[in-house]
Amino acid sequence: MEHITFPTKLFSGIAIVAAITVSACTSNDYKTNETPVATADTSMPTNKVDEMAQPMPNNADTSKVATSDGTVAIAKPNPAKKGLKGKASINEADIDMKGGTTTDNMPDANGIYKKVDYIPSFPGGYKGMQAFFDKNLEYPTDAADQGVEATVRIGFTIDENGKLINPKIVGENNGYGLEQEALRVVNKMPTWVPGKIKGKPVKTYFTLPVRFELY
Repeated sequence: MEHITFPTKLFSGIAIVAAITVSACTSNDYKTNETPVATADTSMPTNKVDEMAQPMPNNADTSKVATSDGTVAIAKPNPAKKGLKGKASINEADIDMKGGTTTDNMPDANGIYKKVDYIPSFPGGYKGMQAFFDKNLEYPTDAADQGVEATVRIGFTIDENGKLINPKIVGENNGYGLEQEALRVVNKMPTWVPGKIKGKPVKTYFTLPVRFELY
């Protein structure tokens, strides 16, 4: 039988191609059977990022609270004073209406002065006014139940005859019925002694601070 011989270089080339093919198949099998490693997604959802990035509203006001009747108030309840008795105090030191000189005492367009030589006065002075409040004021139940104390400021004009004209609340609402009660009492007041400039009665604007206190 005649022997068939292959050139050495051809045999070597075939062997190399076979080795490469086996290596490639082995590598593919390894990658196919490889189990992927789960990784945690530490990224935050876009909507959550947007929420955190939102600034607080510039007009946010945490100093005010809603009262039981739904109105907004600036007075704060004090649990330590809930259920105590209440009164209104009138303090002369809270009022500043005295003009420095006569030239400082200029009226507005309606002829009403804010600073005068002689300050308007309640009959009997501040003691008489305090007695009037003690007799007529009823501390609002809602305020007493919540332990609320505050100062209510009421502005009004006293004409040349001592009559009170158009009493109104000055400033923000304390709530809990305090403003309504202070106005009710002021509207019951008798005629005052009017303010004066150079001894002459004049229309005078007066702001009365009424302190609501629990004791």
